[in-house]
Amino acid sequence: MSKEEVKDKLIEDLGIHFETEYDLPPLAARIFASLVLTEEDGLTFEDCIHKRGASKSSISTSLNLLLQREFVKYYTKSGDRRRYFILADKNTFFIKKLNRSLKHLEREGNILQKISEYNEKFRPEKHIENRKKREVYTKCILDMTSTLKTTIEELKKHQK
Repeated sequence: MSKEEVKDKLIEDLGIHFETEYDLPPLAARIFASLVLTEEDGLTFEDCIHKRGASKSSISTSLNLLLQREFVKYYTKSGDRRRYFILADKNTFFIKKLNRSLKHLEREGNILQKISEYNEKFRPEKHIENRKKREVYTKCILDMTSTLKTTIEELKKHQK
């Protein structure tokens, strides 16, 4: 397989991942994947049309969604009216992703605590019955939270 064929396959795989991970429509996910893997200093609107083979309105809608969600940003070059789309905050991509996971786990831990308190007060038999499972699950959440916090701090040390 040529470099371009491997890259196209990776864009497709990454696009599918972004669809699920960020709840993106397929075209927006593929544009985002293209920006992650591009060797250029950004992609123009026309580049996106050429690379994705989609209509102008579909590309425009997808780029606007990515801009709105702050996945991408754009810049212009002096004397050039075109916008060049790039990843937003390229150096903080992993940190933002891990922070989203951390917030999700913290919400999960909070709701688990509320359920536990409710069961303890109003359904003591259920509270006792689920004690071991709850302890194991809570420990998992705490361990994952700790790992995420440590990883985020380590990544911050390596930012440019």
